[in-house]
Amino acid sequence: MSQSDDLVPPAHTMRERTNESTVKIWFLVTANRWIVTGLLSVAMLAIFVGLYFLGPTNLRGVLGASSVGNVFGSVIIAVVTGVSLILAIAQLVLSEQMGPLGEKQAEMRDQIEFRSDIEERIDDAVGPATPSAFLSALIEAVDRQARALKDSTTDADTDTEELVEYADSLIEHGEQVSEQLDHTKFGSFEVILPVLNYNYSWKIVAGRKLAARHADSITEETEDHLTDVIESLRFFAPAREYFKMLYFQWEINNIARGVLYASIPSLAIAAYMILAFDASLVTGSTFAVPDRYLAVGIVYALALLPFTVVLAYILRIVTVTKRTLALGPFILRETKHAGDMD
Repeated sequence: MSQSDDLVPPAHTMRERTNESTVKIWFLVTANRWIVTGLLSVAMLAIFVGLYFLGPTNLRGVLGASSVGNVFGSVIIAVVTGVSLILAIAQLVLSEQMGPLGEKQAEMRDQIEFRSDIEERIDDAVGPATPSAFLSALIEAVDRQARALKDSTTDADTDTEELVEYADSLIEHGEQVSEQLDHTKFGSFEVILPVLNYNYSWKIVAGRKLAARHADSITEETEDHLTDVIESLRFFAPAREYFKMLYFQWEINNIARGVLYASIPSLAIAAYMILAFDASLVTGSTFAVPDRYLAVGIVYALALLPFTVVLAYILRIVTVTKRTLALGPFILRETKHAGDMD
């Protein structure tokens, strides 16, 4: 007896489950954010140059001192406003780290209690301290329980073939994710990406379906092992959400620092373009584009670096948030493997 369609495991990576291209996932999620910032600036310049060919264009008087001053004056206003907003957000994140002593004690108790609960699951007196090792230990605990589930069944028994295949899928995927988590460092996205690939929601749903479907045919030992698997997977959800929250706070600090780095040259460039730049002194053309038009476009893209830095980081944050909206056994994407059990 093979697995029914609603229990066929989905792909092991987020990209394959969402049926999106490798390039798109690389751009939105995995690429270094400074590389994405550069690509966004190049795209802005390409659009600026493309409009020269696509629209009715007359450069006479357009690149004079007044027009350039108006454009870069708006840039200064936008940069100062944007930096102020980002600093306000960073200050809000910082304020969450402050609080009365009683509140911090309660937070500490909650964390210790949660660690103790998971340490019982992973059968370790003191669990790992780093997020990647902690999550890896929890996944390995699920793998051990899946092996125990598999060992408690008989391959010749057709009633338990689905359980064996379910256990095999847990073990295979768990080993892949644990390998990806090895030697990763918190603060880099390499810690979060394997966690996104580990689709615990489907694993919980499938485990509960199997428990209901085979309630009358499996032994008590097998039922206990299946329950242990489901319970361990339930612990993975709050652990992932907690580390995701810490990662977002880390990223917001990176955004604030990147914007501050980019805002200083941006404001200097904008001030120069207003006070001293003379487009009429730039002559010649490159690929049929007047050099003075091209020069203004390049400087304009550089002046907007604080905006492109924010955009690069926010693209990743909103993508991760979209992929992890549901906490628990809910699958928001469309998939034929997540249907209700008959």
